[in-house]
Amino acid sequence: MTTHTFLRRLAVAVGTLVLPAMAHTQSATTLRGTVRAQSGRPLATATIRVIDGTTTTLTDSAGRFALGVSPAQRLRVIAQLVGFAAETLAVAPITVGTQRSVAITLSPFAQLAVQQIVAQRDRPLLNTSDAATGGAVERAELRALPTDARDPVALAYTIPGVAQARAFFGDAPRLSVNGTNALYTQYTLDGLENNEGFLGGPRVEFPLSALARLEVLANTYSAAYGRSPSGVVNYESRAGGNHWTGDAFAYNRPGIPLDARSAIQPASGTARDDFRTAQNGFRRGQFGASFGGPVVAKSTYVFGALEYTNENEDRISSTARAVFLGRELRETYKGFARLDHGWNDNQTTTLRFAMSRQARAGEGTGIVAPEADITTIRFGTISSLTHRSSWDAGRASNSASVQMSTYKWDFPPTRSDFTRPQVTILDRDSLPIGIVGSSNFIFNDAELQFQFRDVFE
Repeated sequence: MTTHTFLRRLAVAVGTLVLPAMAHTQSATTLRGTVRAQSGRPLATATIRVIDGTTTTLTDSAGRFALGVSPAQRLRVIAQLVGFAAETLAVAPITVGTQRSVAITLSPFAQLAVQQIVAQRDRPLLNTSDAATGGAVERAELRALPTDARDPVALAYTIPGVAQARAFFGDAPRLSVNGTNALYTQYTLDGLENNEGFLGGPRVEFPLSALARLEVLANTYSAAYGRSPSGVVNYESRAGGNHWTGDAFAYNRPGIPLDARSAIQPASGTARDDFRTAQNGFRRGQFGASFGGPVVAKSTYVFGALEYTNENEDRISSTARAVFLGRELRETYKGFARLDHGWNDNQTTTLRFAMSRQARAGEGTGIVAPEADITTIRFGTISSLTHRSSWDAGRASNSASVQMSTYKWDFPPTRSDFTRPQVTILDRDSLPIGIVGSSNFIFNDAELQFQFRDVFE
């Protein structure tokens, strides 16, 4: 074969291979681009797809892609990647045999785990339906806010219009609304009456761990609470849930051997020693626990709470001629139990029991008036049964309740009995300087109350 013949055949072969490829290139178009995150980081393995078409490709490690598309057509391209929101891009028609470059930015897509959200009820300063003012302390606040001796009433002082009352006898109510007499403040437990009927105040002192909500309504009238010249303090009790939960606590003040650090550093001595010295004459021990959960899953729930407090506090007392140091002993029991049963989706029954016993005893020095001291005992109980019904997909409901309450306020002697005489010791000027013997004081008030309540909405 001559050299001329070889070159001619080679030209024919090259033309056979190259010319079809050149023809194909001139009839096709290419869409190129880069996919990045908002930070500018290239995103690999992102899927690039033409909507209403079958053309698909993936980006490389540098976030780049090349996609063959039909010429002279308006395109809609979508970019997708796990963890990012999909982005759709409109592309104008591309001329035959040309390329188009685009840039696509994907926004991160946050995927949250399943959460349970419980909305708290509104707490407006002014209720526009009945113009009631006041507020509430919710469960989270009941747990977080500090309170002296775990007294729920003390937390109500954080509500507008509520203040600590100026007590004028040892067992006077401690809460005043808008400066009115503390004896007029009304107390309820889940809407049912909790008033001591002799001098006012709550019949049953409630455990802090058993409270779901503490609400105070000031100067209110409503169908739910009735009239009040002062305000209404409503305790809302906790119920058991779908899981067993509980807690326990133990406190001791002044906290020996573990003391809190003094907020004020003394000029001499150590803060620890001065802190103990400042609390000489006072001691408090407090213990308690609460628990709750399902007795029968999805139908029957139980909750209970117990608290015990024991306190000693020195008191400086005096007669006309002598000053002496006495001691007051205080012991408090608080208990609550609740049982809820759902008969079906529209019928629920709740049984509650609450009790508290407070004993406050005064003791003299053993020199001036050892036998004349007395003990104050306040013992109250509440037993209630409530049945709730609803009809027409919750458009109508009825709550019927019956409650029995007892209360006893007794002043028995601390050491002596009534068989011994009471003797008053006088000085030379016939002024009393002490009393010995029996207290000669009898007070025993007992109450029994039944309440029926029905609310239809």
